[in-house]
Amino acid sequence: MKKPLKLFIFFLVYCILVTTTLTACAFSADHRGEVTIEKLAGVTDESASEIQQAADATRRLFANNTDTLLEKPVNIVLTPDRKSYITETITRFQISELEAGRLAKGTDALSSRNSIIVNMSGLTTPRQKTFLIAHELAHHYQHQLAGNQADQVIWLLEGMADTVGAQVVAEQGYFRLDQYQNNWQSGLRLTASKPDLRQLETRTSWSQSISQYGFQITYKTAGLAVLTLTEDFGQRKVLDYFRGLGRGETPDTAFQKAFGMSITDYESQFTNTLRIAS
Repeated sequence: MKKPLKLFIFFLVYCILVTTTLTACAFSADHRGEVTIEKLAGVTDESASEIQQAADATRRLFANNTDTLLEKPVNIVLTPDRKSYITETITRFQISELEAGRLAKGTDALSSRNSIIVNMSGLTTPRQKTFLIAHELAHHYQHQLAGNQADQVIWLLEGMADTVGAQVVAEQGYFRLDQYQNNWQSGLRLTASKPDLRQLETRTSWSQSISQYGFQITYKTAGLAVLTLTEDFGQRKVLDYFRGLGRGETPDTAFQKAFGMSITDYESQFTNTLRIAS
């Protein structure tokens, strides 16, 4: 065999091997962060398809906006009603019936480990399904970056998840982002009694706010606060805050590095803005 021909064959085989290796790596990386849908009896194929689309759109948003990929697989379990929702929560999260009832109160989805359990009977429109799945998947990204420290400041944890929910809904064309912002702003400005961000830092104070002001007002406060941060600084900076927590930084330090101000200054600024507007 002539030398040029040998070199050509060697080059061809090398290219095939490199292409195969890169394809395998890409598949492996994608599989690592795969989102699977487990549909229980009573859940329609159409609903399962809508949930899958919402999950795919959420992954695209993180990849495109922040170059962040989901590193671990997530299994989304779709239950047909509240009874099966609580039953699956008990079984899959290995908690007591009392604890499951407490966690499920007022919710239609719960996340733990690498699973999300959803009560489909509580979600009647594609927009609701998209928002909720995006919200819950956002929590998995937060814990991927910050581990157990992700919930150091609850309004940032839940507010980012709601912001991601609004962004994905907008990407899917169900509701514009500015409509969410106007809805949250007007809802808070028309409500005389509402929490300020300083009341929404801990799990205990968050629960107290829900008891005192209700779910909607509490979540709207957190959602608007993080949506405002996202618009002013960009989504990468919000994720930088969670990365800081993952490196062992305090919430104050992580916030200062990400946004160039103290967390208490932003809380005061945001609360004053709402108060003046009201």
